[in-house]
Amino acid sequence: MKVGDILEPKIAHSVSMEPIIHTIQAPRIPKSRNDAEWMYERIARSINEFEGNLDPDQEVGARLTTFGPAEIISIDDVGYWGPDMIIFYGHDSKGQPAQLLQHITQVSVMLVAVKVENASPRRIGFVLMDKLEGEGDPA
Repeated sequence: MKVGDILEPKIAHSVSMEPIIHTIQAPRIPKSRNDAEWMYERIARSINEFEGNLDPDQEVGARLTTFGPAEIISIDDVGYWGPDMIIFYGHDSKGQPAQLLQHITQVSVMLVAVKVENASPRRIGFVLMDKLEGEGDPA
C-alpha cells in the first residue's frame, strides 16, 4: 500500500463495475418559510391531531411549561410574527384574555384537555389547517 492509496477516494463497484450510488431522502423544507412559520405549521398540525382524540366535552388548552404547573390557557388561535416569534392567543381559567409571545427557541407548551366552557367545544385545529392550506399569512 502506498501513501497515495490512503488519500485516494475509493468507489465501490457492483459486479457490472458500475458505481453504487446511495441517495438520502431528506425531508422537504420549503425555501420560502422562515423558522417561525415552520414552527407554526408543526404546532398547528399537533393541535389538529390532539383535538382528534378529545371527548365531546373537551377542547384544547395549553399548560405553559415555563410559567409553572398551574398556568393553563384555553387556546383560541396560534400565529407567528416575523422569523422568530410564535404567538398563542387564548384566555385563562377566569376568562381573561391571554396572549403569549415566545421566541421559537423557547417554545415549550404541553397540550392538555380542558373542560368546555360553552355549549360546544371550539375546535381550532381545522381552522389552523385551513390557514396552512392556502389562506396566506396566518398571523
